[in-house]
Amino acid sequence: MKSIRLVICIYAFLFCNNQLLFADGTINNDSLYTEEYIKSIYIAEPKRALELLDGAENRKTISLQVINEMRSLSYRNMFMNKLAFMYAKKAYLLDSISQKDPKHMLKMTVYLAELSAIMSKYDESMHYALNGIRQAQELGDREARARLFFCMGENNWRLSFKDKAYDYFDRTIELLRGSKNMREMMLLSYYYGAKMGFLMNDSRIEEALEVGFEREKQIERLKALPQVPVGYVDGQYSYLYSKLAYIYYVEKKYVQAEQYYQKYLSKKESHTPDGKMYSVPYLMLSGQYEKVIDNCREFKELMKAQQDTLNEQYLTILRQEVKAYQGMHNYKEVAELQENILAITDSINTRDRKNAALELNAMYGVSEKEEYIAEQASQLKIRNITLCFLACIVVLTLFILWRLWCFNRTVKYKNRMLARLINEKFANRKDGNQLSEVYGQQAISSEIEPELISSEELEELSNETDKISGEEEENKKIFQELNQIVIQDQLYLSPELSREDLARIVHLNNARFARMIRECTGTNFNGYINELRINYAIKLLKMHPNYTIRAIADESGFNSTPILYNLFKKKTGMTPYEFKKAQETFK
Repeated sequence: MKSIRLVICIYAFLFCNNQLLFADGTINNDSLYTEEYIKSIYIAEPKRALELLDGAENRKTISLQVINEMRSLSYRNMFMNKLAFMYAKKAYLLDSISQKDPKHMLKMTVYLAELSAIMSKYDESMHYALNGIRQAQELGDREARARLFFCMGENNWRLSFKDKAYDYFDRTIELLRGSKNMREMMLLSYYYGAKMGFLMNDSRIEEALEVGFEREKQIERLKALPQVPVGYVDGQYSYLYSKLAYIYYVEKKYVQAEQYYQKYLSKKESHTPDGKMYSVPYLMLSGQYEKVIDNCREFKELMKAQQDTLNEQYLTILRQEVKAYQGMHNYKEVAELQENILAITDSINTRDRKNAALELNAMYGVSEKEEYIAEQASQLKIRNITLCFLACIVVLTLFILWRLWCFNRTVKYKNRMLARLINEKFANRKDGNQLSEVYGQQAISSEIEPELISSEELEELSNETDKISGEEEENKKIFQELNQIVIQDQLYLSPELSREDLARIVHLNNARFARMIRECTGTNFNGYINELRINYAIKLLKMHPNYTIRAIADESGFNSTPILYNLFKKKTGMTPYEFKKAQETFK
């Protein structure tokens, strides 16, 4: 009886222990189907991540929106961009319908913008980016804004708007610099590398080297974080060292270049198909063309087997092969690759993206397209020539407009200064119509050149030479009285005023009158009267800005507008119209 009880107890113990072990195994297995675990492996093991996501969907341990998001990330890491776009679009539509998680919807908007750019759908990419920026500003999401800014920069760079592209790159980096968030730090490292690559493509080597050193510091900061995904830091270093090796080789620092290349080879990423492509620029520059071809071929086979779109990334591989074969002087292979490049470029621009993978396979089996490719090349050449011609015209037009703007600005500044000087002089005067320095209280000295004395005046003056010395004092008194009459009665405003009219007022003959004017004003009768008229014209221009120049000329006693223009220009250095416009700036 006791033995039976003992056996029952043993079986009960074993059963309970087995149930506990089974439960523990179930818990351990379920822990594999969590969002946290799958996100930690999708970079290093994207295929396994996809398998776990299928299990998570069956077990319903993760929401469908998040599953589609992580599928998109995994396929994107495998360069299967069409599938990545499809799953991102599914997640985006689910979020649009539910409207429960605007942050996740924003994340999917970012993915769609980036994937559209990768697939050369720049219009669609810009559409998603602009919508995403609006959402990110509403939610205060700095990471999303940074990704969308950089995406717009990449689109502009590929569309040859380089200055605008680098402006977006710099805005992205400044937005993320100094962040302590791991995701934002990882993004910043990536953007450093991407900008570095663009600078290298644009032959801005020194700037690229500076960005490379900044990225190395950023990777060191990331390396110190315990939660960085497996393989991430290795990939970052692999990419960076390959580019630094290239830059130092360009700078003819071959020892440093080889050192960084060896550092690159020490990383696991350098032995993967995509990691091998990092070293292609360095190998190309150092003349290791066969290695370039081997690396490109391996990566091309990977894309041919897995890639579901035709895009710029594949064209880049083909172009690298062209350069390598050119270095080996294998022009037959160069010609074949050039044909493929032209055909693929045409396909990207004209055919449905959904058939891209089928078109890529067809490209390798079709050889009867030479005539069509030649026609496309000719049209492309004509278009480029036309664009260059139009660009030259635009640049020339802008230059001419700029020169005109500079000239007008200089003239306006000069006129403003002259007008200010005239205004200051008039402000110090008691009577705006009196002459200064010599014969009264005029503040503005005469700048009108003395008019030549006629032969009649010379003859008259010569006959009275002996009488001059005794008449000077008397002439000054007479002129002061005459000047006062002319100014007070504004006789100078009469266009019909003559020398004889004024001579009769002071009861002098013509010779004596001419001598008096010369002694007291330094000019002749016409110069004296015109000086008063010009001063009056200046006064009218200041007091009545709405008067026309013709009206000013008539009011000032000039017979015609050209005479006013000529005398005004000589006195002030600018025309009446320019003086009038300059006065408007002081209001």
